[in-house]
This record gives sequence, structure tokens and C-alpha cells, in this order.
Amino acid sequence: MPTTKSATKALKVSQKKRSRNRRFLELLKEATKKFEKAQAEGNATALTEALSLVYSRIDTLEKKNIIHKNNAARKKSAFAKALKNNA
Repeated sequence: MPTTKSATKALKVSQKKRSRNRRFLELLKEATKKFEKAQAEGNATALTEALSLVYSRIDTLEKKNIIHKNNAARKKSAFAKALKNNA
């Protein structure tokens, strides 16, 4: 446990950020699962909608500095490649 006042505050801030980051990452995971489900079904319209949702989630994570911009670009590229291979 932290002993100084500043360390106590830093711990609180860290815990808040951790829970916030986890929530946003969960949203990305849910969107990814929707994309994979649409991919398995082979439904083109659902697939493009799911891809749009995934892109939106990735952009949000990037904007909030939860993931690095290169990581975001790599993820988006991988999803675009998956869509292209599915078509």
C-alpha cells in the first residue's frame, strides 16, 4: 500500500484509468466478435456494418490513447484484409 499522499492519489488515478481502459477494450472485443460472427455467416451487409463498428471502436481507443496509433493501424489493416479474403 502507498505510504505518501501523492502515492495514494496516484494509485486511485491508476485504478480509475485501468477500469476505464478495460471497458473500452471490452467494447472492441464485442465488436470483433460481431465481425467474426458476420464473417462466419457470410452476410455481406452485416459484415460491412460490423467492420464499421470495429473501425469506430479502434479509432476511439486510439483517440483516448489507450492503444498506440500504429497498433490501431495494424488492427484496422488486419480487419480490412479479413474482409477482402472473405469476399
